Amino acid sequence: MTDMARQLLQELMGEYQDTGKSYTDADVCKNYLVSFCPNQLFTNTKDDLGQCTLVHDDRLRTAYQQSSDRGRLGYEQSFYSWLQQLHHDLQRKVRRAHERITAEADDTLANPHREEKEERAILMDERIREMLKRIEDCGMSGRVDEALSVLASMEKAKADLVVLRERIDAGNPMFKNEKRLEVCDVCGAFLVPNDASKRLDAHIEGKQHQGYLKIQQAL
Repeated sequence: MTDMARQLLQELMGEYQDTGKSYTDADVCKNYLVSFCPNQLFTNTKDDLGQCTLVHDDRLRTAYQQSSDRGRLGYEQSFYSWLQQLHHDLQRKVRRAHERITAEADDTLANPHREEKEERAILMDERIREMLKRIEDCGMSGRVDEALSVLASMEKAKADLVVLRERIDAGNPMFKNEKRLEVCDVCGAFLVPNDASKRLDAHIEGKQHQGYLKIQQAL
């Protein structure tokens, strides 16, 4: 039986578990005794913390909450310390996301390899000028076929130069798309402004958003 199947069985059939188990047992999830197990918040999301293989038993949690041991065994300290770490990591993620989409883009980020492209454009322009002079020389000496061949090459070079200059002016389209995004301060996800209400509701009701919201409310 897999760990996930075992935990599911424990949750579905908790009433049939060994009533002699103690909340101090090593295989009992102490976070669940205090409030909730963070590992269960982000299952199958990109922030999945992994499967908790410890026992999650509502009766043990009630027993602990009503006992004189509550707050004396270090469970709360460990629980809130972990929540603080998760919250700290999230705030760092949110801060980086805001910087990524709101900061003024420097030229390197907005248009990577711009200098290289500009150098290529200069060389192509010089080559076109040389071909134009060669066409004139061919015309002066009556070399019509050669002039036509060079003319075809020059027209292609001109078209390539136009495309290259458009790329230089366009910059990085991926970065421009990012500038139109917003950041969810609750979970750090990127959001599209004025998105359909159904998509926004789905985001708010999603595991990742609800999980981080629960952590913030617990703190």
